Amino acid sequence: MKITQDQYRKAYECGQKVFLGEMRITDAKASVHKFGVNSNSATDMVYNLGHMLRGERYTRALSTAATTDYLKWISEDYGTNELRNAVSALKQHIEYYQSISGSPMRSLRKVLEAHSDLLKSASDFVKHPEEENEDSLLEGRVRKVSVNIYERNPAARKKCIQHHGTNCSVCSFDFSEVFGPIGAEFIHVHHLKELSSVGKEYEIDPIKDLRPVCPNCHAMLHKGKPAYSISELQKAIRNQHTNKSNKAG
Repeated sequence: MKITQDQYRKAYECGQKVFLGEMRITDAKASVHKFGVNSNSATDMVYNLGHMLRGERYTRALSTAATTDYLKWISEDYGTNELRNAVSALKQHIEYYQSISGSPMRSLRKVLEAHSDLLKSASDFVKHPEEENEDSLLEGRVRKVSVNIYERNPAARKKCIQHHGTNCSVCSFDFSEVFGPIGAEFIHVHHLKELSSVGKEYEIDPIKDLRPVCPNCHAMLHKGKPAYSISELQKAIRNQHTNKSNKAG
């Protein structure tokens, strides 16, 4: 029986809980199995998501449809850094299977190439902190990795996008118009109040405090210390266009 997108979504959500330490893999497997997926496939889908989020090679099979959905959802829920991890994991997975089977893995290679191109075009010049998957809208907790990073909340990101859309608030760029389906809903979210300036956990208003911006504009906003405002960057773009027109005339 063909696995449906709803079943992939269920496996993805259970895989997230396993990755965050909120569910044991045996419980996740049972939950997905109850949703109509056979036990082996359920285990594979949960197992593979954790490896994708960590950027590690996974050796269990994942269909092209599931892989495409996982990459899309990882991008939406976690952002560019984790998408980059997932693309790296997919590359390692393809190389592994090709080495043992000799298969060219054409369909998965197309998915890999499409998302690799998307990452190149949306090259993130700003080192964005990791996002934490939780329903609360509290943000800004400092967490030790090798340096302090300010955790970001994908629940807040989703609410921002639901209200403001996915066009860049600075330049109006729309990834789906340029890249088609793989660019759908791809956008960065900019904090109008920099988390590093807050220094503590605070309750965020996704509509008032956040704006969708493309990676290029996001990088330019953070060229200022403190960050430029959206209106300041829009003014800089208008001035540049005016200067070009005057030179051309």
